[in-house]
Amino acid sequence: MRGVPIAVVILLSAAVAACDPTAPPSDTPRDPAAPQPLSVAVAPVISAVTWPPPASVDRSALAALPTTAAHAARTSQVPVLVPSRRALLAAPVIVAKEHWTSFWARTESITVSLAMTRLARKVPGIPPLQGAHSVRGAPAFITANEGIWTASWLENGVSYALDVECASPEAPPCASDALLRELASELVYVGGVGAKAAGDRP
Repeated sequence: MRGVPIAVVILLSAAVAACDPTAPPSDTPRDPAAPQPLSVAVAPVISAVTWPPPASVDRSALAALPTTAAHAARTSQVPVLVPSRRALLAAPVIVAKEHWTSFWARTESITVSLAMTRLARKVPGIPPLQGAHSVRGAPAFITANEGIWTASWLENGVSYALDVECASPEAPPCASDALLRELASELVYVGGVGAKAAGDRP
């Protein structure tokens, strides 16, 4: 490389070393202030369920449920709440799994769904957040997204999330959270495995 300045040779050598995959890694320590990737996943925990007394089961609402839905409600691992309006109890879908249960029903004007779960994720060092609203006497979060109103709260040691959607996004009942709050206040308890009592249908 006759005629090439020594400084240029040094720079070229450094550039080649930087591109060489076999070159030793840099000894520069990681900046502790830089954001670190989340390396530990927070595993869900099973919350302790507080079962309402068997006498508080709404027998009228339970009897209004179709046989399949009523059976799912009785086998639920969490206390099952359902709307008390008969139009929403005529043909609902209730799904009961190991740690959660869901309710879904539709009328000509609204679709209502309620998710109930005893699973929770608790991040060490971060206290649980409390919603600024109140639903069924408990702190709650109330949100609206694309015309769907949602209320979420804790009751019976279980997390409940109620969704209400109008058939038309512009329908007056969904112009505010009034219908959501009304339906939440009308929810009744129809049972679960912790509500076994004499006289229950098999």
